Amino acid sequence: MKLSSYFTFAVLVFGFVSSTSAQENSTQVTVSSVVTCVSTGDQRQHCPANTSAGVVILRQSSETNCLLGRNWGYDAQGVWVSEGCGGEFGTGSTSRSAAVPGQANAYVEPVDQKAEMLTVTTGTNPILHYTGMFNPYGSIRNIVSISDTRAEVQDNASRLGINFSTFGPIKVFGKAEWGVNLVQSETTFNAGATTASGFGVINQATQPVFGARLGFIGVDFGAFGRIAFGKQNSTHYDITDYTTDRFNVFGGQSTATYVAGTDGGQSGTGRADQIILYHLKFAKIFDFGAQGQLRTGATSQAFNGFGFSLQATVLPGLTIGGAYNKTYFNPQFTQVIFNGSGTDYWTVGAKGEWRNLEWGAVWVRQNSGDIAFVPDPAGGPEPIAVGFSANGIELYSRLKFGKFAAILGFDDYIPRDLSPLMNSNFKTRYAILGAEWHFSKSGYAFVETRLGDSVDAQGKNVSDAAAIGFRYDFSWKTPHTE
Repeated sequence: MKLSSYFTFAVLVFGFVSSTSAQENSTQVTVSSVVTCVSTGDQRQHCPANTSAGVVILRQSSETNCLLGRNWGYDAQGVWVSEGCGGEFGTGSTSRSAAVPGQANAYVEPVDQKAEMLTVTTGTNPILHYTGMFNPYGSIRNIVSISDTRAEVQDNASRLGINFSTFGPIKVFGKAEWGVNLVQSETTFNAGATTASGFGVINQATQPVFGARLGFIGVDFGAFGRIAFGKQNSTHYDITDYTTDRFNVFGGQSTATYVAGTDGGQSGTGRADQIILYHLKFAKIFDFGAQGQLRTGATSQAFNGFGFSLQATVLPGLTIGGAYNKTYFNPQFTQVIFNGSGTDYWTVGAKGEWRNLEWGAVWVRQNSGDIAFVPDPAGGPEPIAVGFSANGIELYSRLKFGKFAAILGFDDYIPRDLSPLMNSNFKTRYAILGAEWHFSKSGYAFVETRLGDSVDAQGKNVSDAAAIGFRYDFSWKTPHTE
């Protein structure tokens, strides 16, 4: 054999061995099982899985962008998601890649597997160092309301807001949200649409174009909980949220959340004013909340009030909870309106999801915690505020059929310890029937009706009503880099 032939043979053998060795030494992530995990709203969801070989996100099913370490991740027990992230996650195993028939001599481009994995799981550039997330968002909500007395176009709690959060084991977060009244008319049906906090003050018929709904800043210590300061949803709302604000228009009147025609700011039950709020999740199933409401110049106590809540996820898709809230008003106001009685709110509730069904139930007992307006017995031109206690029940259910959904609910708010100035038949009681058509992931049209035998504090029957409207939500997420 000629020397050139030996040389050619040696080169071919060396190339074959090198190619085979390169393929044998390369690794790849092989998906062995798929886990579906979805977070609803701000809730954190944990899905059991074998994560010993790592996890990748295969398909995102939520509108919220899923970012590793931000709103999804995994531990030794499984995959977790939060802040609305949801999708299909692949749990895998690391194995050597097999040689591909017919490509034994093919050149394999080296791959930075860590960078590739980060790109797949986060959707961001792995070379950059991300420090936080900036998230402007909004919701347009308008209705045409129809009752016995009138028909009009109303705003239905449209809003604009901004979320911000840093990344890392300890996070700084914040939110600012404004109600936007796109139609200058009186908002009468949606209990949570008002941005007025004044307890015992008659609200003006025309709402301002912009009104503060939420505004706070806080620190998340991970396993040690999170603390925030400002105007934010209360511990009472932790439980009443099971039903309140889940209807499109009606509801929310039997949970003592938005009392006295306000957003629950001064009472500390709804979007509470100037509170210090602490939340801690522990033992994988419990969520504890505590709040203190800073005092104003009109009160002598260290706080205007305080509250606690405790929730437990007892089964997958089933949560139960309870809350207590104590409120201190101006002593003179308490004496005149509530005859010197103290104000507190008790609530227990449950919520669940099963296949295509969502439901919630809340029971509330408030003592000297709400106000109605009646004519001045002295003949004055302005109505006067009269306080009362009450027991309330609210039920919510929603059944989905593809792009359609049916809604059924019930409100029952029965006053106790009535003043002689109030009508003895005073009550809020009605059923809610509704339907939705989701024309996109971000928007839907709906119809909702209120049918009942409610009577106001002056003894007038509250008419049945209906509303036709639409809702469209939008948001952007912008990561911050160094």
